[in-house]
Amino acid sequence: MLALAFAVALLNSCIFKDEKDHKIHRTVLVYMCAENGLYNMASSNIHSMNASVGNGMDNYNLLVYMDRRGMAPALLHVHNFQIDTIAKYPERNSADPEVMRSVIDEVLQNWKAEHYGLVLWSHGSGWLPTNLLHFVDSKTMGWAPRRRAFASEDNPGQTPAYTCMELDELVEAIPDDVFDFILFDACYMGNVEVAFALRNKANQIVSSACEIVLYGFPYHIVARDMLNNNLLKTCNEFYDYYNGMSGFNKTAGISLVNTAGLDSLARCFRKIINEYGDKIPGMNVSRIQCFDRFEHHACYDLEDFVEEICENNDYMNEFRLQLQACVPYKVSTPVLFPGESYQIVINSYCGMSVFIPRPEYEESGLNEAYRQTEWSDYTDYR
Repeated sequence: MLALAFAVALLNSCIFKDEKDHKIHRTVLVYMCAENGLYNMASSNIHSMNASVGNGMDNYNLLVYMDRRGMAPALLHVHNFQIDTIAKYPERNSADPEVMRSVIDEVLQNWKAEHYGLVLWSHGSGWLPTNLLHFVDSKTMGWAPRRRAFASEDNPGQTPAYTCMELDELVEAIPDDVFDFILFDACYMGNVEVAFALRNKANQIVSSACEIVLYGFPYHIVARDMLNNNLLKTCNEFYDYYNGMSGFNKTAGISLVNTAGLDSLARCFRKIINEYGDKIPGMNVSRIQCFDRFEHHACYDLEDFVEEICENNDYMNEFRLQLQACVPYKVSTPVLFPGESYQIVINSYCGMSVFIPRPEYEESGLNEAYRQTEWSDYTDYR
Protein backbone atom coordinates (compact mmCIF):
# COMPACT_ATOMS: atom_id res chain seq x y z
CA MET A 1 0.00 0.00 0.00
CA LEU A 2 2.87 2.35 0.79
CA ALA A 3 4.40 1.64 -2.61
CA LEU A 4 1.05 2.23 -4.31
CA ALA A 5 0.59 5.57 -2.53
CA PHE A 6 4.09 6.62 -3.57
CA ALA A 7 3.38 5.67 -7.20
CA VAL A 8 0.12 7.66 -7.20
CA ALA A 9 1.87 10.69 -5.72
CA LEU A 10 4.59 10.41 -8.34
CA LEU A 11 2.00 10.15 -11.12
CA ASN A 12 0.16 13.21 -9.84
CA SER A 13 3.37 15.22 -9.70
CA CYS A 14 4.15 14.23 -13.29
CA ILE A 15 0.68 15.28 -14.45
CA PHE A 16 1.04 18.63 -12.65
CA LYS A 17 4.45 19.21 -14.20
CA ASP A 18 3.12 18.30 -17.66
CA GLU A 19 0.21 20.76 -17.33
CA LYS A 20 2.51 23.49 -16.09
CA ASP A 21 4.98 22.92 -18.93
CA HIS A 22 2.22 23.27 -21.50
CA LYS A 23 0.62 26.38 -20.07
CA ILE A 24 0.70 29.19 -22.62
CA HIS A 25 2.77 32.09 -21.38
CA ARG A 26 1.83 34.71 -23.96
CA THR A 27 -0.51 35.05 -26.91
CA VAL A 28 0.29 37.81 -29.39
CA LEU A 29 -2.30 38.92 -31.94
CA VAL A 30 -1.12 40.70 -35.08
CA TYR A 31 -4.08 42.62 -36.52
CA MET A 32 -3.31 43.21 -40.19
CA CYS A 33 -5.59 45.61 -42.03
CA ALA A 34 -4.16 45.29 -45.54
CA GLU A 35 -7.15 45.87 -47.79
CA ASN A 36 -5.17 48.79 -49.16
CA GLY A 37 -1.86 49.63 -50.82
CA LEU A 38 0.04 47.50 -48.28
CA TYR A 39 -1.61 44.25 -49.37
CA ASN A 40 1.49 42.90 -51.10
CA MET A 41 3.55 43.23 -47.91
CA ALA A 42 1.18 41.31 -45.63
CA SER A 43 2.09 37.79 -46.79
CA SER A 44 5.82 38.48 -46.81
CA ASN A 45 5.62 39.80 -43.23
CA ILE A 46 3.80 36.67 -42.11
CA HIS A 47 6.42 34.42 -43.72
CA SER A 48 9.11 36.49 -41.99
CA MET A 49 7.39 35.86 -38.65
CA ASN A 50 7.28 32.15 -39.45
CA ALA A 51 10.99 32.09 -40.21
CA SER A 52 11.76 33.76 -36.89
CA VAL A 53 9.47 31.87 -34.55
CA GLY A 54 10.26 28.38 -35.81
CA ASN A 55 10.57 25.69 -33.14
CA GLY A 56 11.01 25.92 -29.39
CA MET A 57 8.18 28.41 -28.81
CA ASP A 58 5.49 26.00 -27.62
CA ASN A 59 4.58 28.21 -24.67
CA TYR A 60 3.64 31.07 -26.99
CA ASN A 61 0.89 31.69 -29.50
CA LEU A 62 1.47 33.96 -32.49
CA LEU A 63 -1.83 34.65 -34.23
CA VAL A 64 -2.31 36.84 -37.29
CA TYR A 65 -5.65 38.25 -38.38
CA MET A 66 -5.08 39.10 -42.04
CA ASP A 67 -7.47 41.02 -44.26
CA ARG A 68 -5.74 41.78 -47.53
CA ARG A 69 -6.87 42.79 -50.98
CA GLY A 70 -8.07 39.87 -53.07
CA MET A 71 -8.51 37.45 -50.14
CA ALA A 72 -11.18 36.78 -47.53
CA PRO A 73 -10.19 37.69 -43.96
CA ALA A 74 -8.64 34.85 -41.98
CA LEU A 75 -7.08 34.07 -38.61
CA LEU A 76 -3.72 32.32 -38.88
CA HIS A 77 -1.58 30.45 -36.35
CA VAL A 78 2.16 30.84 -36.95
CA HIS A 79 4.16 28.09 -35.26
CA ASN A 80 6.82 25.42 -35.81
CA PHE A 81 7.59 26.69 -39.32
CA GLN A 82 3.90 26.34 -40.20
CA ILE A 83 1.16 28.80 -41.02
CA ASP A 84 -2.21 27.23 -40.22
CA THR A 85 -5.54 28.83 -41.12
CA ILE A 86 -7.74 28.40 -38.05
CA ALA A 87 -10.70 30.59 -39.03
CA LYS A 88 -12.12 32.21 -42.15
CA TYR A 89 -14.56 35.10 -42.26
CA PRO A 90 -16.93 36.60 -44.83
CA GLU A 91 -15.82 39.80 -46.54
CA ARG A 92 -15.99 42.68 -44.05
CA ASN A 93 -14.43 46.01 -43.22
CA SER A 94 -11.53 45.36 -40.87
CA ALA A 95 -11.12 49.10 -40.30
CA ASP A 96 -14.41 48.89 -38.39
CA PRO A 97 -13.73 48.98 -34.63
CA GLU A 98 -16.46 46.42 -34.00
CA VAL A 99 -14.66 43.96 -36.27
CA MET A 100 -11.37 44.56 -34.45
CA ARG A 101 -13.03 44.08 -31.08
CA SER A 102 -14.70 40.85 -32.23
CA VAL A 103 -11.33 39.45 -33.34
CA ILE A 104 -9.69 40.44 -30.06
CA ASP A 105 -12.53 38.87 -28.06
CA GLU A 106 -12.31 35.66 -30.10
CA VAL A 107 -8.58 35.39 -29.45
CA LEU A 108 -8.95 36.09 -25.73
CA GLN A 109 -11.66 33.46 -25.48
CA ASN A 110 -10.07 30.68 -27.51
CA TRP A 111 -6.33 31.27 -27.10
CA LYS A 112 -5.98 31.87 -23.39
CA ALA A 113 -2.61 32.75 -21.93
CA GLU A 114 -1.02 34.31 -18.88
CA HIS A 115 -0.11 37.40 -20.91
CA TYR A 116 -1.15 39.05 -24.16
CA GLY A 117 0.38 41.36 -26.76
CA LEU A 118 -1.15 43.23 -29.69
CA VAL A 119 0.45 44.33 -32.97
CA LEU A 120 -1.51 46.86 -35.03
CA TRP A 121 -0.40 46.65 -38.65
CA SER A 122 -1.64 49.05 -41.32
CA HIS A 123 -1.34 52.69 -42.40
CA GLY A 124 -1.23 55.32 -39.71
CA SER A 125 -1.50 59.04 -39.07
CA GLY A 126 -1.83 59.21 -35.30
CA TRP A 127 -4.72 61.22 -33.87
CA LEU A 128 -5.54 63.03 -37.14
CA PRO A 129 -9.22 62.66 -38.09
CA THR A 130 -10.02 61.11 -41.45
CA ASN A 131 -12.13 64.00 -42.70
CA LEU A 132 -9.19 66.40 -42.37
CA LEU A 133 -6.48 64.31 -43.98
CA HIS A 134 -7.09 66.16 -47.24
CA PHE A 135 -6.05 69.36 -45.46
CA VAL A 136 -2.99 67.94 -43.71
CA ASP A 137 -1.57 65.64 -46.37
CA SER A 138 0.84 66.97 -48.96
CA LYS A 139 -0.48 67.60 -52.45
CA THR A 140 2.89 68.48 -53.89
CA MET A 141 4.16 64.91 -53.44
CA GLY A 142 1.05 63.29 -54.83
CA TRP A 143 0.19 61.39 -51.68
CA ALA A 144 -3.31 59.98 -51.53
CA PRO A 145 -4.96 60.94 -48.23
CA ARG A 146 -6.30 57.41 -47.79
CA ARG A 147 -2.72 56.19 -47.42
CA ARG A 148 -2.34 57.89 -44.10
CA ALA A 149 -5.15 56.99 -41.68
CA PHE A 150 -4.86 54.05 -39.31
CA ALA A 151 -6.37 50.80 -40.57
CA SER A 152 -7.32 52.30 -43.91
CA GLU A 153 -9.49 49.98 -46.01
CA ASP A 154 -10.25 50.63 -49.68
CA ASN A 155 -13.87 50.54 -50.87
CA PRO A 156 -13.60 50.46 -54.68
CA GLY A 157 -16.61 51.93 -56.47
CA GLN A 158 -18.17 53.21 -53.26
CA THR A 159 -18.52 56.56 -51.54
CA PRO A 160 -16.39 57.18 -49.62
CA ALA A 161 -13.68 55.28 -51.49
CA TYR A 162 -12.00 54.27 -48.23
CA THR A 163 -12.77 53.99 -44.53
CA CYS A 164 -10.48 54.45 -41.55
CA MET A 165 -10.52 53.93 -37.82
CA GLU A 166 -10.48 57.11 -35.76
CA LEU A 167 -8.49 57.29 -32.52
CA ASP A 168 -11.56 57.26 -30.28
CA GLU A 169 -12.82 54.19 -32.17
CA LEU A 170 -9.48 52.46 -31.69
CA VAL A 171 -9.72 53.17 -27.96
CA GLU A 172 -13.18 51.58 -27.88
CA ALA A 173 -12.01 48.53 -29.83
CA ILE A 174 -9.24 47.57 -27.38
CA PRO A 175 -10.21 46.28 -23.91
CA ASP A 176 -8.65 47.85 -20.83
CA ASP A 177 -5.87 46.19 -18.83
CA VAL A 178 -5.43 43.13 -21.05
CA PHE A 179 -2.30 43.62 -23.13
CA ASP A 180 1.28 43.80 -21.93
CA PHE A 181 2.13 45.79 -25.00
CA ILE A 182 0.78 47.35 -28.16
CA LEU A 183 3.22 47.55 -31.07
CA PHE A 184 2.32 49.83 -33.96
CA ASP A 185 3.65 48.68 -37.31
CA ALA A 186 2.19 51.83 -38.84
CA CYS A 187 3.47 55.31 -39.63
CA TYR A 188 3.15 58.32 -37.32
CA MET A 189 1.58 56.49 -34.36
CA GLY A 190 4.36 57.56 -31.98
CA ASN A 191 2.68 60.71 -30.71
CA VAL A 192 1.75 61.66 -27.19
CA GLU A 193 -1.90 62.05 -28.15
CA VAL A 194 -2.17 58.38 -29.15
CA ALA A 195 -0.12 57.12 -26.21
CA PHE A 196 -2.23 59.07 -23.73
CA ALA A 197 -5.49 57.82 -25.25
CA LEU A 198 -4.25 54.22 -24.99
CA ARG A 199 -2.65 54.47 -21.57
CA ASN A 200 -5.19 52.08 -20.01
CA LYS A 201 -4.92 49.57 -22.87
CA ALA A 202 -1.35 48.29 -22.41
CA ASN A 203 1.63 48.61 -20.11
CA GLN A 204 3.95 49.58 -22.93
CA ILE A 205 3.64 50.94 -26.46
CA VAL A 206 6.18 50.55 -29.27
CA SER A 207 5.76 53.09 -32.07
CA SER A 208 7.43 55.52 -34.43
CA ALA A 209 6.97 59.28 -34.50
CA CYS A 210 7.85 59.27 -38.21
CA GLU A 211 7.23 57.05 -41.21
CA ILE A 212 8.04 53.35 -41.25
CA VAL A 213 9.56 52.51 -44.63
CA LEU A 214 10.23 49.42 -46.69
CA TYR A 215 8.51 46.31 -45.27
CA GLY A 216 7.75 47.58 -41.77
CA PHE A 217 9.17 45.68 -38.83
CA PRO A 218 11.80 43.07 -39.76
CA TYR A 219 9.86 40.18 -38.24
CA HIS A 220 12.47 37.60 -39.26
CA ILE A 221 14.66 39.32 -36.65
CA VAL A 222 12.28 40.67 -34.02
CA ALA A 223 9.40 38.16 -33.76
CA ARG A 224 10.92 35.93 -31.06
CA ASP A 225 11.95 38.87 -28.90
CA MET A 226 8.50 40.41 -29.34
CA LEU A 227 6.85 37.18 -28.17
CA ASN A 228 9.18 37.13 -25.18
CA ASN A 229 8.18 40.72 -24.35
CA ASN A 230 11.78 41.82 -24.79
CA LEU A 231 10.69 45.13 -26.24
CA LEU A 232 13.94 47.00 -25.67
CA LYS A 233 15.71 44.46 -27.85
CA THR A 234 12.86 44.55 -30.37
CA CYS A 235 13.21 48.33 -30.70
CA ASN A 236 16.98 48.13 -30.98
CA GLU A 237 16.78 45.41 -33.65
CA PHE A 238 14.32 47.51 -35.63
CA TYR A 239 16.68 50.48 -35.50
CA ASP A 240 19.81 48.47 -36.36
CA TYR A 241 18.05 46.92 -39.34
CA TYR A 242 17.13 50.24 -40.94
CA ASN A 243 20.26 52.06 -39.84
CA GLY A 244 22.19 49.43 -41.78
CA MET A 245 20.38 50.37 -44.99
CA SER A 246 21.45 53.00 -47.49
CA GLY A 247 19.75 55.91 -49.23
CA PHE A 248 16.01 56.44 -48.75
CA ASN A 249 15.63 53.26 -46.67
CA LYS A 250 18.10 54.40 -44.01
CA THR A 251 15.13 55.92 -42.24
CA ALA A 252 13.94 54.93 -38.79
CA GLY A 253 12.60 56.31 -35.55
CA ILE A 254 11.37 54.09 -32.75
CA SER A 255 10.49 54.39 -29.08
CA LEU A 256 9.24 52.37 -26.12
CA VAL A 257 6.69 54.12 -23.92
CA ASN A 258 5.74 53.14 -20.37
CA THR A 259 2.09 54.12 -20.13
CA ALA A 260 2.03 54.19 -16.32
CA GLY A 261 3.89 57.51 -16.33
CA LEU A 262 1.72 59.34 -18.85
CA ASP A 263 -0.66 60.88 -16.32
CA SER A 264 2.27 62.43 -14.46
CA LEU A 265 3.75 63.66 -17.73
CA ALA A 266 0.40 65.22 -18.67
CA ARG A 267 0.13 67.06 -15.35
CA CYS A 268 3.62 68.45 -15.78
CA PHE A 269 2.84 69.47 -19.36
CA ARG A 270 -0.39 71.16 -18.24
CA LYS A 271 1.50 73.26 -15.70
CA ILE A 272 3.82 74.51 -18.43
CA ILE A 273 0.95 75.20 -20.83
CA ASN A 274 -1.00 77.14 -18.21
CA GLU A 275 2.07 79.29 -17.60
CA TYR A 276 3.40 79.75 -21.12
CA GLY A 277 0.63 78.67 -23.50
CA ASP A 278 -0.03 82.21 -24.66
CA LYS A 279 3.30 82.08 -26.53
CA ILE A 280 2.12 79.32 -28.86
CA PRO A 281 0.09 81.32 -31.47
CA GLY A 282 3.03 83.57 -32.30
CA MET A 283 5.86 81.05 -32.00
CA ASN A 284 8.19 80.22 -34.88
CA VAL A 285 7.49 76.51 -35.44
CA SER A 286 10.32 76.23 -37.96
CA ARG A 287 12.65 76.18 -34.94
CA ILE A 288 11.09 72.96 -33.68
CA GLN A 289 11.99 69.48 -34.88
CA CYS A 290 9.37 68.12 -37.26
CA PHE A 291 9.03 64.49 -38.37
CA ASP A 292 6.35 64.51 -41.08
CA ARG A 293 6.27 65.36 -44.78
CA PHE A 294 2.72 66.74 -44.67
CA GLU A 295 1.96 70.03 -46.36
CA HIS A 296 0.62 71.27 -43.01
CA HIS A 297 2.90 69.76 -40.38
CA ALA A 298 1.35 67.86 -37.50
CA CYS A 299 4.18 65.91 -35.85
CA TYR A 300 6.70 67.93 -33.82
CA ASP A 301 9.14 66.64 -31.22
CA LEU A 302 7.47 66.91 -27.81
CA GLU A 303 10.55 67.81 -25.81
CA ASP A 304 11.79 70.29 -28.42
CA PHE A 305 8.40 72.04 -28.32
CA VAL A 306 8.36 72.30 -24.52
CA GLU A 307 11.92 73.64 -24.49
CA GLU A 308 10.85 76.36 -26.92
CA ILE A 309 8.04 77.72 -24.75
CA CYS A 310 9.12 76.94 -21.17
CA GLU A 311 11.15 79.63 -19.40
CA ASN A 312 11.21 78.00 -15.96
CA ASN A 313 14.20 75.70 -15.38
CA ASP A 314 12.48 73.84 -12.55
CA TYR A 315 9.44 73.13 -14.73
CA MET A 316 11.69 72.03 -17.58
CA ASN A 317 13.76 69.70 -15.41
CA GLU A 318 10.63 68.16 -13.97
CA PHE A 319 9.24 67.62 -17.44
CA ARG A 320 12.45 65.95 -18.60
CA LEU A 321 12.41 63.59 -15.62
CA GLN A 322 8.81 62.61 -16.32
CA LEU A 323 9.58 62.13 -20.01
CA GLN A 324 12.56 59.90 -19.24
CA ALA A 325 10.37 57.76 -16.98
CA CYS A 326 7.79 57.42 -19.77
CA VAL A 327 10.25 56.75 -22.58
CA PRO A 328 13.08 54.41 -21.52
CA TYR A 329 14.20 53.88 -25.11
CA LYS A 330 14.13 56.13 -28.15
CA VAL A 331 16.37 56.42 -31.17
CA SER A 332 16.31 57.62 -34.76
CA THR A 333 18.59 57.70 -37.75
CA PRO A 334 20.42 61.05 -38.18
CA VAL A 335 18.37 61.80 -41.30
CA LEU A 336 14.99 60.63 -42.58
CA PHE A 337 14.96 59.87 -46.33
CA PRO A 338 18.63 60.80 -46.83
CA GLY A 339 19.57 62.03 -50.26
CA GLU A 340 16.02 62.99 -51.20
CA SER A 341 14.91 66.59 -51.79
CA TYR A 342 12.51 66.26 -48.84
CA GLN A 343 14.99 64.69 -46.41
CA ILE A 344 14.53 65.58 -42.75
CA VAL A 345 17.59 66.11 -40.54
CA ILE A 346 16.93 64.88 -37.00
CA ASN A 347 18.41 67.09 -34.28
CA SER A 348 15.97 66.00 -31.57
CA TYR A 349 14.06 62.76 -31.03
CA CYS A 350 12.50 62.40 -27.58
CA GLY A 351 10.38 59.39 -28.59
CA MET A 352 7.00 61.10 -28.95
CA SER A 353 5.66 63.78 -31.25
CA VAL A 354 3.01 66.40 -30.48
CA PHE A 355 0.70 68.57 -32.56
CA ILE A 356 1.08 72.37 -32.42
CA PRO A 357 -2.19 74.27 -33.02
CA ARG A 358 -1.57 77.01 -35.54
CA PRO A 359 -3.75 80.08 -36.26
CA GLU A 360 -3.75 79.17 -39.96
CA TYR A 361 -5.25 75.75 -39.09
CA GLU A 362 -8.30 77.28 -37.44
CA GLU A 363 -10.44 77.70 -40.56
CA SER A 364 -9.97 74.08 -41.63
CA GLY A 365 -11.31 72.82 -38.31
CA LEU A 366 -8.09 70.98 -37.47
CA ASN A 367 -7.51 72.92 -34.25
CA GLU A 368 -11.09 72.28 -33.15
CA ALA A 369 -10.67 68.57 -33.88
CA TYR A 370 -7.53 68.59 -31.76
CA ARG A 371 -9.43 70.11 -28.85
CA GLN A 372 -11.55 66.96 -28.84
CA THR A 373 -8.58 64.73 -28.05
CA GLU A 374 -8.15 63.53 -24.50
CA TRP A 375 -4.60 64.91 -24.33
CA SER A 376 -5.79 68.40 -25.26
CA ASP A 377 -8.66 68.30 -22.81
CA TYR A 378 -6.60 66.93 -19.91
CA THR A 379 -3.68 69.33 -20.34
CA ASP A 380 -5.59 72.52 -21.33
CA TYR A 381 -3.48 72.49 -24.49
CA ARG A 382 -5.74 74.07 -27.11
